[in-house]
Amino acid sequence: MNSFEAEKEKIAVWVMAPEPMPQSIVEPILWGLEEEGIPADLRPADSAPAPLLAKRAADGSPLNVGIGINAADRIVALHHRDLPAERPLFSLVAEELNPISLRCLGANAARLVTGD
Repeated sequence: MNSFEAEKEKIAVWVMAPEPMPQSIVEPILWGLEEEGIPADLRPADSAPAPLLAKRAADGSPLNVGIGINAADRIVALHHRDLPAERPLFSLVAEELNPISLRCLGANAARLVTGD
């Protein structure tokens, strides 16, 4: 396996967002995942809608769970590979993008992985 394949197969919840990734949104999500013991893999993406980015992340992640961030639209979505593309498990919109809600979204992503 070459280094590209090894990176592609990193066991983690994928978090996709256009660059530069908004740290005020990304960091609380990562804290929530970390609190539950689940690693994250930040993946740069185009400026697609957050639910589409989340679905792409879920489809790519070996853990079948992904988070998509569209900072321009101020939407964050959590998706699972088995859900229809248009139906993310959770979406947070502008007024909900606070550190507590984002940390909870990260924790919920981790719990989706662990089944808790």
